[in-house]
Parts: sequence; structure tokens; C-alpha cells
Amino acid sequence: MILGFLFHFIYDWTNRSILIGAFVPVNESVWEHLKLGLWGVIIFSFIEYKFLGSAVSNYFLAKAIGVLVLSLTILLIYYTYSSFTDKSILAIDITSYIVGVLFCQILTYKIYQTAHSKILNLLALLFIVFTCIIFAIFTYYPPHEEIFKDARYNTYGIDKNRTDSAKK
Repeated sequence: MILGFLFHFIYDWTNRSILIGAFVPVNESVWEHLKLGLWGVIIFSFIEYKFLGSAVSNYFLAKAIGVLVLSLTILLIYYTYSSFTDKSILAIDITSYIVGVLFCQILTYKIYQTAHSKILNLLALLFIVFTCIIFAIFTYYPPHEEIFKDARYNTYGIDKNRTDSAKK
């Protein structure tokens, strides 16, 4: 959870670095905020793997499902409440992130307790890698769909004008 909260500010702290932007939100779109959970889980997973990776047969499967559940929880809560309010409410957004992280960790733990095939675990690792690549690509080349839109500035992905002006 803490990593996700820190990630929200790192893009500005790094003077809007386009390289760092691949890993942290570059705008206030729903899509960009899913990076908070994705990269928080990924970094936590590197640390956790040293302690658990060889002890469980389905480490990557648990992490892949955890990331998916975290993202879906955030999306479900956001689109449910915003369909009634027509706006974003910061307290609910933060709560949805916390709930998503809790669901992710609980589900990951439950999956650790079950056995799965090595093929399924490998496919899950490929899913994680693919997801990370897609998130990075969509930072620089986002589809012009509502989930990618920063409503504050009416932009998508990294806004070159805002990035250039921040560096001056």
C-alpha cells in the first residue's frame, strides 16, 4: 500500500521524467492510477520472492491473479460510484485502492496454499510481463478512450506540453 501511495507523487518529484512515467501515473486518468497497484505489487513481489518464491509452487499465478483482482476492484468501485456522482471522489478512490490491495494480498495467500502446474505458473509470469509492457506502452501511446483520459487537462498519457513546461 505504501509503495502505491508514494508512486502517486514520484512523477512530479522526478521533474516529470518520461522514463519514470512508464512506472507511475503521469496524469489523473483511471488507467494511469492502476499503475499504483501494478507496480506496487511487482516491487513487493521481488522482495517477497526471496522468502517465498521457492516455497510455493504457484508464486507467479498468485501474483498475476492478485494484480488482476486489485485492478478490477479499483475499476469496479470507481465506475460504480462515479456512475451516480459523475465525478471522482478522492476519499473513495483511496479506499478502493486500499480494499483492492487487501483483496490482492488475501487472495494471493489463499492461492499459495493450493498446488498448480508449472505451466500455469509460467503462463501467469508471461501475463505479468505482458501487463507491464502494455502499461508502459499505453503511457506513451494511449488509446483515446475514456479510461485513459485525464479529465483535468483533457489529455491522454504523457502530455508533452505539460512535461516540457515542467522542465523549464
